[in-house]
This record gives sequence, C-alpha cells and structure tokens, in this order.
Amino acid sequence: MIEHRFRQSWLNTFLACPEKARTVRNGTAIDVAGSKAVRGTAVHAAIESALLARMDGNELGVDDVLEAFHWSWDSLVDTIGKWNKGAETPEATVPLAETMVRVWHDEVFPYLNPEGVERSFEFVLYEDEGRRIILHGTRDLDEEYLTWDWKTGQHDPAWEVRRNDIQSMVYTLARGHERGDLESPQPFRYCYLTDGSVEIIDVTRTAQDWAALVPMCNSIADLIEAKLPSWPMRYDGWKCSDDWCPNWAACRGQYLGVGSKPANW
Repeated sequence: MIEHRFRQSWLNTFLACPEKARTVRNGTAIDVAGSKAVRGTAVHAAIESALLARMDGNELGVDDVLEAFHWSWDSLVDTIGKWNKGAETPEATVPLAETMVRVWHDEVFPYLNPEGVERSFEFVLYEDEGRRIILHGTRDLDEEYLTWDWKTGQHDPAWEVRRNDIQSMVYTLARGHERGDLESPQPFRYCYLTDGSVEIIDVTRTAQDWAALVPMCNSIADLIEAKLPSWPMRYDGWKCSDDWCPNWAACRGQYLGVGSKPANW
C-alpha cells in the first residue's frame, strides 16, 4: 500500500503552485524566511503564550504579551533572509506587530475560552486496497464549538475564503473525527490582524465540503505516483512574486529578475 501524508499548509502550497509544492516536498525549494513571515511567527508565539497562561489559570496583561512577542522576535530576527516590501527594516516591521498584539489582546482575547492551543491532529481521509491518504496539521485555538486561526498576512476576498478555503475544510473535518460526528456542520473562524485592526471571517463547513477533499487529494496522489520530473507552474495570482514566493529565484525569477519588477507590473 502507498501512503501519502499531506499537511494542510502543503495543500495550500499545491493549490497556489503545484511546482512549488513539488520542490517543497522533495526538499529542493529555495526557502528564504521573509520579514513578514517571521513577524507573523512572533505574533503567533505571543498569542499562544497568553492562551496557554489562561488555560493554566493565569492572565497575562498586554505588556506581558508584548514581552513574549519581543522575546520571540529577537530569537528569530537573525533567520530573516529577505526583508519584504513595507517591512524592510526592524523599525518598519516591529511597530505594526506590536499593534497587532495590542488589538488582539484588547478586542479578541477577553472573549476566548481556550480548550486547546497549537493542537496537532492527523486522520485518514481516504483508504483502499492500494492507497492511504492521511491529513495532518496544527490548529491555533480550539474552543468547545469553534476553531480559530490567527492571520497576519493578506487574504483573498471574504466570499472567496468562504467558498474555496482548504484550511477550514481540513481543520473542521479533523474536529469532526475527534468528536465522532461527521454529519453536523462545523464552524471555523479566521481572525485577521493584517493592518493592525481585527477582521473576522466566519466559515461553516459541511459533510459535502469534506467529501470534496477526497477526489482533490486523490488527484494529487496520482500526480505524485506518476513520478514526473516537474509539475504545472502557476503564474497567476499575487503570491507569484519575488516578495511572496521563496522559490521565485529558482522559477520565474530566473527570467524576470530577483528584487525588481518587470516593466508591466
């Protein structure tokens, strides 16, 4: 039997660009940590510290959560390999992150009742006599009836998130497995802190959404098992750029240049 293990974030990478997903899978992707991604990781770490403290019966004030952010940022800043536009220096990057932490602490944190923080999961999506597909990932926050995810980057229009977003499908299906209930709709909530304000996008996933994951993941498994030397490249979408794709220099950037935009952009 052939077993495939797909992480939720890798599925998103595949949908953005199959060839990038292939290079990530085989370890040949040029993975350069961007300043915005590192900032997001540090904001997540600060939020996690506040939620874990609450689960232990302790409450962190905003200064404590900001201290957790700075500790994480200081430990990660040397890993930055590319300073993104709008975040070219620490002085241009850190203040927005501090605003994200403050607004989350003041406007979101008071209403949260965490039952699980950074909770890992895995489950079998599909299995027959020749193939097994396992999905896995890590959820930011589980409440009793709701899963949350913190975002510090840009996002597609809300209607597109509700229609097409894969992360919410996988995470809610995981909770359905854990609850032993694969028939009832499951809610999911994105909390975007991108520009220093709170934007909420609520999504509800159903058995129909989860069923649709099976042919999609089987088609990816078909592609993997074909052992092709390359997969299709996607050049459409705002993520196909030097600023957002760490594999740009090994792909489209070979022809259009690294660190600069073509004349038509």
